Amino acid sequence: MGMLESLTRRMKVAALPLLLFAFCFGLFVAYLLLAGFMTPDETYVAYGVLSASMLGLFLLFVKGVEGSKASEYGLRGESRSSMQSLSVAILLLAAFLIVVLEPGFVLGFTRQAAPTLFAFGFFIFTTPLVATAQEAVFRGYIFKTLASKTTLVTGLIVSSALFAIQNTNPLVLSSIGTGGGVQYLFSNTVVSFALGIAMGLYFYKTGWSLLGPIIVRSGLLLQQNLSPVVANTSSWEFTFVFQLMGVAALVLLVNAFVKEPKLLAKKYLDLRIGPKKWRFLQRARWRAEAKKTLRTFAVVGIVIVAFVIGFQAAAGSSLHLAAIPTGSMRPTIYPGTLVVVQAVNNPSQIHVGDIIEFSPSWFNGSVVHRVLSETPTQSGFLYTTKGDNNTSPDPAPVSYSRVTGKVVLIIPYLGFLVLSPPLDIALVAVLFMSSLLGSSLKSPKPSIGPRRRG
Repeated sequence: MGMLESLTRRMKVAALPLLLFAFCFGLFVAYLLLAGFMTPDETYVAYGVLSASMLGLFLLFVKGVEGSKASEYGLRGESRSSMQSLSVAILLLAAFLIVVLEPGFVLGFTRQAAPTLFAFGFFIFTTPLVATAQEAVFRGYIFKTLASKTTLVTGLIVSSALFAIQNTNPLVLSSIGTGGGVQYLFSNTVVSFALGIAMGLYFYKTGWSLLGPIIVRSGLLLQQNLSPVVANTSSWEFTFVFQLMGVAALVLLVNAFVKEPKLLAKKYLDLRIGPKKWRFLQRARWRAEAKKTLRTFAVVGIVIVAFVIGFQAAAGSSLHLAAIPTGSMRPTIYPGTLVVVQAVNNPSQIHVGDIIEFSPSWFNGSVVHRVLSETPTQSGFLYTTKGDNNTSPDPAPVSYSRVTGKVVLIIPYLGFLVLSPPLDIALVAVLFMSSLLGSSLKSPKPSIGPRRRG
């Protein structure tokens, strides 16, 4: 009964933030559906209307539903600290741009096509509106509402996840294959989630002021749409890694230059902590989290190395792994699938219908296709093979001597780790970002310091 009451209470807490997100995402989907019938200039206008509508929904929920003021959710004047906020925001922008453009100093830069005069004017005048609308909805209302009624970490993760969904085009995702979907989700959705957490952390540490996050987001949007040059990279994974590194730089600089108001600790943790003790606890926490992160990566690395060595030792030469780069075996095996191949000792282990790995005479490399038929000859067996997705059999039969084994296990998606080593680096970057952001969000435990009484 207690669990049911707790679940009901949490659902009530999340009801209004989720309702606001549902309205905003509905507007976004409507914009995407209508954009297919518009000219490029008309889509720009429609996107401006979408952003204005999101900002209007924010004000409706704040004033009409909550009966509050927009200033309580971050939209307030900061006359005394405006110059400081601007300076910090420019520093954050510069750091992010330096990191994401760094590959260009090695691999060169590419000049982007100049936008039309209308598009240039649109981005110049509407970027502040777009940034304000998104930050007001996802940081100002959703994050702060959830953080004040649950926990900071819960509010930040949920609001960032919703922000990532809002920036994910479902129509694009449904029209591309597995490989394109993975690329899109990492390059767009994961980066948006990380950026949402960085902006949420910035919002929280500035005492719930949206001025800094709006300035940073405006700069990022202008760079994304109007930058005359972009850095050349060897692959999308490479770009993804540097984008995450740029977000990591934002988090580090926010922690270094934006001091969390000590009153927030009293408000959210109900503690009596003075400024000196607060700074001491912050430094101690960072040292502890740094050590914990290093230990975690060391343990994970040891486990992975032990697994690989153990697998090789146990399998010997009888099993090996292979990644599938093409779609010739769809729908049985999609690109990016990892297969376990078992060595065969004699032709009797191969039957019609088996999926085998072989080195054909007509292709330089290994192929994984299905056996259609087998023909005994004086020198052995010949196998007619075909990809499930191909319209005709392979160009020539395959002799038994060219067969390296048959597939005994199919593991979706893990093949991308073999096919694309940069993606391994990207996943390590994701783990590092998670550890870094997690350590930034952990406040001192409530057991530190005396509680207020009555």
